[in-house]
Amino acid sequence: MNAKEQFIEYLKKSLVESTFIKLTLGKYRGEKQDLENIFITPVNLSEGVKLSFRYKFRKKEAFKNFSFDEGVEMADNLIGHEFFNASLFTSKNDISLEYNKKYEARIYVKKSSMESAEIKEHNREKSRFIDADSKYLKLTGITNENGKIKNDKYDKFRQIDKFIEIVDSLTKDSGIIEKTELKVIDFGSGKSYLTFALYDYLVNRLSKKCDIKGVETRKELADLSNRIADESGFMGLMFFKGSIIDFPPVKADIVTALHACDTATDDAIAKALESGAEIIILAPCCHKYVRKNITIPASLKSIFKHGILEEHISSFITDGLRALMLDAHGYKTKVFEFISSEHTAKNIMITAVKKNLSEKLRDEKLEEINNIKSQFGLKDFYLDTIINK
Repeated sequence: MNAKEQFIEYLKKSLVESTFIKLTLGKYRGEKQDLENIFITPVNLSEGVKLSFRYKFRKKEAFKNFSFDEGVEMADNLIGHEFFNASLFTSKNDISLEYNKKYEARIYVKKSSMESAEIKEHNREKSRFIDADSKYLKLTGITNENGKIKNDKYDKFRQIDKFIEIVDSLTKDSGIIEKTELKVIDFGSGKSYLTFALYDYLVNRLSKKCDIKGVETRKELADLSNRIADESGFMGLMFFKGSIIDFPPVKADIVTALHACDTATDDAIAKALESGAEIIILAPCCHKYVRKNITIPASLKSIFKHGILEEHISSFITDGLRALMLDAHGYKTKVFEFISSEHTAKNIMITAVKKNLSEKLRDEKLEEINNIKSQFGLKDFYLDTIINK
């Protein structure tokens, strides 16, 4: 590993461990004659902590925000190509990378000159909600035997941590926080990263007695998840091979369905409503049903004549109708972007907390649903057919 590669590894590690304070790039040799430096600091935005790049020109400044992965890639591309001096400040060390006249790089590491990140109050960095040293993270390949996050698993770790942060907020907004025993169903558990984290959070952080069932169509994944649960000591966690639609009716406090494809998300919603769930968490994907049945209004056809745009509006209408249906059944819903498992792409997430809203509000929401269906020529959107049986 050469000096620059070492420097980039220090940068990655500081971001994962939340020790990053700032990164300064200097000795500019690029084509923009008036650019002098780039100063990189963390900034806390509504969608989470980002890296703010402040481009200092001779007579002006410009700002751009990037995700951690984008910021690291950007720094990697700039160092040694346009900037030939880089200084990384962390709460553990100061690391400098300097190039000589022959463009040979040397790295210098010394004791930190800053005790903590000097971040503005509104840019406060959040604490972790999961412990990197947890056994299930090692068994699922997120961390190594020493509890260090693997280089190619930073995105997955942040996804898991963000998921538990969302769960933490939902539990505080529901009646679940007062209960001592919880029943949870995770439909389409897959490799079960989030299921393990959910169990760990509810049992070891909230001190709840939990019975969590993971439902997965692929037997090999259900079997693997059961082995990891056993090795992790998660005695109240069990995985079953099966489909959402065939899962028998049971009572549940929390129901999750993350990346259940197309109408499988609707099947999960129907099961959640049947179970009387206090909290429902969904990350839908593959919105095929509405796409095949939608009719774009004549007034909008010129805008949505392109297939990709019709695909997007179909997915928005699908998830909007799902949220309205949950509203109509007495839930307070939110629809927002959630970090996906791959390269920090974003997926839509729908969360619902049971609030037993009024009958009048239910009728209003059902009327809104019917109006939207009429506007887009939808006889149904599948969910309305399976919960009204």
